[in-house]
Amino acid sequence: MNKFKNLKITTRISIATLASIATSVIMIIAVILIFRSLLPDIYGISRVDSNKYSTINQLQWAQTINSINRELADNDTDDKIKSDLDGITKSISELGSEIYIAKDGKKYFANTEKADVDAHANAIMDTDGKRNMYYFGKDGLIIKSHLKTENNHFTIKIVNTNFSVDDASQRSSLEDFKAIFTGRSGFMVLMALLIIIVSNLIMSVITSKTITAPIKKLSDGANEIAGGNLNHHIEYDSTNEIGTTVKSINDMTDKLKASIEVQTEMARSRKEMTAGIAHDLRTPLTSIKGYVEGLRDGIANTPEKQEKYLQTIYSSALDMEKLLDELLTLSRLESGSTQLETIKIDINDYILEYLTEKQRNVDASRITLTYAGPNIKQKAYVMLDPNRFSRVLNNIISNSLKYSSSARKLIVSISLEIYDKSIIIAVSDNGIGITDENLKHIFETFYRADQARTRVRDGSGLGLAVCKEIVELHNGHIWATSKEGSGTTIMISLNREA
Repeated sequence: MNKFKNLKITTRISIATLASIATSVIMIIAVILIFRSLLPDIYGISRVDSNKYSTINQLQWAQTINSINRELADNDTDDKIKSDLDGITKSISELGSEIYIAKDGKKYFANTEKADVDAHANAIMDTDGKRNMYYFGKDGLIIKSHLKTENNHFTIKIVNTNFSVDDASQRSSLEDFKAIFTGRSGFMVLMALLIIIVSNLIMSVITSKTITAPIKKLSDGANEIAGGNLNHHIEYDSTNEIGTTVKSINDMTDKLKASIEVQTEMARSRKEMTAGIAHDLRTPLTSIKGYVEGLRDGIANTPEKQEKYLQTIYSSALDMEKLLDELLTLSRLESGSTQLETIKIDINDYILEYLTEKQRNVDASRITLTYAGPNIKQKAYVMLDPNRFSRVLNNIISNSLKYSSSARKLIVSISLEIYDKSIIIAVSDNGIGITDENLKHIFETFYRADQARTRVRDGSGLGLAVCKEIVELHNGHIWATSKEGSGTTIMISLNREA
């Protein structure tokens, strides 16, 4: 079994073809054997000593009787029928057969008298009665047949005492088969076998090519992919088993390529994160170091300067604390260790309460907050962690403030749309906007639209990444639209509760 498992497909197909040919030959021989054993039943041949007569001869006698019956059943004139019977019975008459055909009990066609036929037949065996008889014995043969037409009753009786075991036509079963295979029947059987063999060989070649060609293409494609070419696609358009396998390999290659790209992007992101953390920590640390050295060296020699230096050191320490807090928060969110404390709350009431509190803590000279709620008083409940979601809104507004235009006052507008299954919160500003290239990266860790990092003190690049994690933890979605120079809109979708 293990050896067969390692055989090539072409070899397997060849073996299957040879087995098919052998099976066909065996089945034909079996049919011949079965047919030969059923001949006596089909043609009514006597089984008594029938093995002493050629099977073919017995068939010939039966076929002669059938020809006589067909002729008698025709509606031709008696003269025409008798003339035809002369031709049909000529061969058996020459063998010494006595023939007597009666029509409605009267002589119709014969080469002898009825008394002679009856006497010779009864000498072989009793032939009285109305049953048909096909007897081939050691003392001769007797054929007795009755035929009823629409208007007449014919009795056919043939006796041949010369056709016995000593007849020259006697042959064994082996000789019968020789006769079959060397005659016209044998030619037809051999032609049938030849056609079967040739057709099987042709189908074997066609099948082999239709299977091995795509398999070779599949193998070559797999080797190409294994060699590292993940852009290679195996071309084979079919829905059969090979086509399904090709599609699976192509899909696997695409997923592998995408996975490697994700891993590469993650590695790039980690490098950028490391650089970002180092940069954002270095900036306040450098500031703290400089002002501490100023205090140590006596540069701040007045109470006012000392107060200013200390305030700057304190602000830098707060920046570091905020950065570390956001890093810790993001790390917990990404690791899945953060658990929300959600409650069922009306989102409209929540936003109104949030804005009321927020407006107390913003510089009204720099920013204006507005809210556009539903057109009608409508309750829309969501499962929300109020504290963490407040952080989402705070980070978005803070981000708008950091990237606002110095030429005009910042306006941040919050709107709420309520649908049957969800709610959408949109936070829009009139800031400097974001380019299309930068827009798709704004929710990444440490990504800034200002790639030159000229405004490092204004943000860590973690705020929107934290927003994304918190929103997704609420089973929501967050995305952004922007037009450079006209402002940005960040939208949040949450599931609505019944």
